[in-house]
Amino acid sequence: MGNALIFRASYSTMESPPKKKMNKGEASTSTPDVSTEVIDDSKAFVERFSVLFNSSYFSDIKIRVGDQTYYGHKFMLASASTVFGAMFGESPAWEESRQEEITLVEEEACQAVFYDFLRYFYSASIDMTTDKALPLMFLADKYNVQSLRNACVDYMMKHIEELPDKNKTLTWYHYSKMTGPERLRESCKNFIVSNFSVVLDAPDWPEMESEELADFIAMSELCVESEMKLWQKVEQWIMADNNQEFRRENVEMILPLLRFSKMTPTELLSLESSQLMDQFSDILKPKLAAAYRFHSLASNGVYLPAEQVPFRNYTAPIYGLRFPFELKSYASIPKIESRICLPCQVPYLPCLEPGTSKTSHLAQFQVNFYPKGHFSTISLYGNFMGRQNDNVTLKIVRHSAGPVDTTSPGGLIKPYPPMLVEATLQLYSKKKALRYVGLTVTKRHLFMARSQDLLVENVLDLTRLTAEDSPFIVEGSLSGAVFIKVQAVGEHLLEESPDAAAGGSGGAG
Repeated sequence: MGNALIFRASYSTMESPPKKKMNKGEASTSTPDVSTEVIDDSKAFVERFSVLFNSSYFSDIKIRVGDQTYYGHKFMLASASTVFGAMFGESPAWEESRQEEITLVEEEACQAVFYDFLRYFYSASIDMTTDKALPLMFLADKYNVQSLRNACVDYMMKHIEELPDKNKTLTWYHYSKMTGPERLRESCKNFIVSNFSVVLDAPDWPEMESEELADFIAMSELCVESEMKLWQKVEQWIMADNNQEFRRENVEMILPLLRFSKMTPTELLSLESSQLMDQFSDILKPKLAAAYRFHSLASNGVYLPAEQVPFRNYTAPIYGLRFPFELKSYASIPKIESRICLPCQVPYLPCLEPGTSKTSHLAQFQVNFYPKGHFSTISLYGNFMGRQNDNVTLKIVRHSAGPVDTTSPGGLIKPYPPMLVEATLQLYSKKKALRYVGLTVTKRHLFMARSQDLLVENVLDLTRLTAEDSPFIVEGSLSGAVFIKVQAVGEHLLEESPDAAAGGSGGAG
């Protein structure tokens, strides 16, 4: 204590060289010293404090967390945390200010990273992993260490895209919904919806909150292999030990959101021997019966508005909804040669069993994607003129000719009925061994006789593709897929959408 007083006294008596007082209006005649150079000793400065971490040297507080006890220094802790500042201050409201040892009650996950948390106060660094990020963010929030909280969020933003064994996006999404920040919440949600197959195999899948699971399963834009694959994972989630207490409530909430009519009859049959059928037949049997009825009607060409259940972004070939593409050597291809053309036959009744003679009705679409900017050629007085811009554009056209009417003499061509279509464009990215969907754009359109095309301009800014470090150009190539899903069919769509009946183009999804 004496040394400290002597230091302060000595410091206070140190005098600086006298400065010349400038008179009003007098210009400074001093010139910058060309020899001036900033000496940055910040690394050594941090190292001097790092050696104090968990050291008894000058320690004035012991901190007990779980089974571990750490040496601390009130000044170091209070300098970064307002909570510790209040705790170790002179306020009588805090008993800790008068104690030499305190006990902090933390969750088990936070206890496991408290060593790293405390070390951050002394070294300003942490060896971060996807397992550590969230509990460290808990502690940063609890003790109001804003710099660490920001660092955790930045780390999470960069590691949303991870292989299933290291992926924590579901857990991060749940926490960000409660406490923010919004940018983390939206990024997690976008990844989950477009890469649901990744999170289905993640270790935190069984711990997913029921309300959040219901939110995702209700979405048509959910990208999954098949409805059967989704059922299997939902069954695993419902039967997990941690969900046992609320099993019936979860079944009543989740199962009605599954789209059983998007399973094949054979898959539906396999559900009849599932564990959930044994325990909750009162809920499952009506769902399966409705799905069987839907397939029975569809096999006879009957599609009733009340029976139509929307497709998801199914990747399995049996659905016939996904049309992949790849543009090699993206950077070197001229704009005029960069257009991607995809002829698409899309079912507007559900696919039946593969290999059977009965197939769904198919609608013909032409997809044109312009990933280096839009261009077109028009004829004017016998001369061809080109038009172009830098808008990354997606154009989908439905052919005017419908299916052949085999019941009429001569096999007349029937016009297509009105179709409500949801189109999704995906662009892929890659991080280490993980290939994932980096961008998803979805639009809805009512195709009818007077509105046979959907035009989506400015899918994304062209600079995001042409940048040297573009996440969408992997090994020189641009790859992705287009999903075309006929979500509803029938003349009733014109009655439900007066604007479309008058020639409108439908809305964005």
